[in-house]
Amino acid sequence: MNRWRLILEGSWRSLGESDGRISLATQAALLFFLLTLSLTSASIQRYLADNLDQMLGSDLVVESHSPLTAAEETALRSQAQRVSVTQLSDITLTHGDKWARVKLKLVDDAYPLQGNLQIGDTPVATQRAVSAGPRTGEIWLDSRLATQLQVRVGDVLALGGTQLRLGAILFHEPDRIMEGHSTTMRAMAHAESLGSAALGGTKVRTRYLAAADASQQQAIEAWAGKTLPGASVIRKDGGEHPLASFWKRTENFLGLASVILFFMGAVALDMTNRRWLAKMRYRLAIYASFGTRTRTGMLMALGEWLIGFLVAALLAALLAALAHALIVAQMQVQFPGLQAAWHWQPAARTVGLVFLLLLALQVPSLIQLSRASLLSLIRNPAESSHVWQRLVWSFAAVALLAAAYSDNWLLTGMTLAAIASALALMIALTWSLIRLGDLWGRRRAGLLPFAFFMMRRRLLAKSAQVLGLGLCGLLLLFSLMLMRDLGATMEGYGRSHDGNLMISEAKAEQIEGIRRWAGETGSTVRALRPFVPAQLVAVNGQPLFDGSRQPSDTLATMRDPIRLSWTNELPLSNSLTGGRWWPDATEDWQQISAESEVMTDLGLNYGDRLTYQINGKPYEFRLVASHAYKPGNGSITFWFQVPQSARAQFDAGTLYMGSMELPAPAWDGLAALWQQYPTLSLVPLKELTERFDRTLDIVTRLTGGYAAMILLLALFVLAASVSGFSADDRQKNGLLMSMGLRNSDCLRLNFYEWGATALIAACGAVAGTWIAGALIYQAQFRLTYNPDPLWVAGVVVAMVAAVCLVGYLACRRSLKVSVRDLLTT
Repeated sequence: MNRWRLILEGSWRSLGESDGRISLATQAALLFFLLTLSLTSASIQRYLADNLDQMLGSDLVVESHSPLTAAEETALRSQAQRVSVTQLSDITLTHGDKWARVKLKLVDDAYPLQGNLQIGDTPVATQRAVSAGPRTGEIWLDSRLATQLQVRVGDVLALGGTQLRLGAILFHEPDRIMEGHSTTMRAMAHAESLGSAALGGTKVRTRYLAAADASQQQAIEAWAGKTLPGASVIRKDGGEHPLASFWKRTENFLGLASVILFFMGAVALDMTNRRWLAKMRYRLAIYASFGTRTRTGMLMALGEWLIGFLVAALLAALLAALAHALIVAQMQVQFPGLQAAWHWQPAARTVGLVFLLLLALQVPSLIQLSRASLLSLIRNPAESSHVWQRLVWSFAAVALLAAAYSDNWLLTGMTLAAIASALALMIALTWSLIRLGDLWGRRRAGLLPFAFFMMRRRLLAKSAQVLGLGLCGLLLLFSLMLMRDLGATMEGYGRSHDGNLMISEAKAEQIEGIRRWAGETGSTVRALRPFVPAQLVAVNGQPLFDGSRQPSDTLATMRDPIRLSWTNELPLSNSLTGGRWWPDATEDWQQISAESEVMTDLGLNYGDRLTYQINGKPYEFRLVASHAYKPGNGSITFWFQVPQSARAQFDAGTLYMGSMELPAPAWDGLAALWQQYPTLSLVPLKELTERFDRTLDIVTRLTGGYAAMILLLALFVLAASVSGFSADDRQKNGLLMSMGLRNSDCLRLNFYEWGATALIAACGAVAGTWIAGALIYQAQFRLTYNPDPLWVAGVVVAMVAAVCLVGYLACRRSLKVSVRDLLTT
């Protein structure tokens, strides 16, 4: 025999059958999703790397949230060829009754260090290049800001107590990369135009742009790592774009979503593997009768599977290249110049990962094939001894995929726990209801008792069908309901508890002005909480950003100062989740409580020593408790809280955050308040809602695409559940018809079986959705999951109807042949 010819013929024959086509489509769908994700992420990372080289504005940037001391700045200048210092802060600019939130950059005489600024005299004027920034007493605004404030070159703007003349319209800054691709409106002024007290708060950043060769860059980076624990260093030579880690986390999140898709794919492949295994067992027994060794037969079976995988990989690569091009075309609005290209290394890495995952799913079948013998021609081995093997290998594959992408182990664990709980519930429901139905029907006659008897005899096969269909329903339900429920709940909660104006940051002297303004306008201050900006720089003496921690949203947030608040009593908006809260009036001020999710993401434990940098000075605390947000008493909460006695130790001014309720006439007076306090950070609830709606729209689109992938795989699972057991159903129908039952009786019996299967799966899906909602809603959003009963009932009815319809059509098609053909299939 020609082994290669037999392998190719067997592969071609398998692809021509329904089971082979379903398996091919499932593998291609999983590869398509992950390949598209990898190619898009690689294109963005390549774009960011090129962008870093062109728009850093210097050879190296040292960014700190507090200015360097005179000695530190002298040390930095001694190691660089030239240095330019810039400072950024969020302020509110006003002109008449118009106002806008602005990112203000203060520059020195050395700015720009590399490249030129592009300016003009009107928002639509021809741009001209200049090599120096604004002069003292001038301010430059970007074109959108000038249009919104309705100002022209030559107009005077008031910034606190300082009058600044609009000198030009700003179009381009050579160091713009440091802002990522933000759409925040921008302004620029000379540092000598404003006093040192003009800027302040948690969002002030001081940047030191340095011109230096490669050796000087390495020396500065090493010096900053030892001397400036809270600073970040970005190098043009071998550096990383500020947005690179953000897009890596985005890729991780979407990759983690593929865990759910892979779960569904594993169910579909497991069902189609039943037919594939029976055929391969038959072939290997024939090969053995001709003297072929078991090892050779196993290699031939593995070769057939590998050819199918390669065909799926080729098909997925073609579709992924097309989808990648379409996605890049959409993203060119955010990333001008982004190009679609094929990236061999990420693509090969993704294909290799999926290959290992699918091979893990195939291992139980290969183990069964290794035990095939000539007796398997006439004796079909029982499946019960291999069910647990398939479950263990399936969970191992899913865990491998989660480990490759997860950067939030709490959310990952909850997702997998919800799925595992739902699957366990579905298995319990299936076994309980079918066994109870069988006991009920033992002393009764009719098709329904006989249907329970047949399902009892095929309990493992029926369990696999229920798990597949129930998992599809669970994932589809949860993904579609999550954003709808979250959006409605968050919007209603924010309106009822936070007033209509958030005070995100205010100084102590500004609070008095706010209270006076509130009294004059009839407004109400609903809540105020004090805090100081604090940056976590070390845990147990080890730098926080030493590269040993997995990238996550929490870790990325810690690169900037967070709000550290103090209180002796546990706030009403928090609940204690672990440890022990300090007693009132404690003298031990070096205690701290952290949000439970922050502890999980950062890998913190009780007793850890946390070092914070506050106003340039280090402070060490001992982690003794953890807390979580509790809805119903306002939405102001803090990641970290310390005892009241710690406040006296901080050499820093107190800031406040809170909320207000403004009547309609008071909104027109906000411009006067901001003109007096330009650094006061107020955010109208309407603006927050609009931001949330924009984010919700983007996430809804992603969810829609993701739901489409789930629906596609759900169809594959449904098709596999019919195709994988079609041979058994045909033999059952043939036996029944040979005993005198009519076609209509077989259809009714089939309807009972599929109806029971769909009903159990739908109930399991609804219960699983409730479990997932209870876990994830509470842990991630501190919200209560309240499913809509009508929606749930509609989904159950729709799911049962769809499954029964497909089962009915499949049974009706099988009954169109003779009894002899049914029995010999």
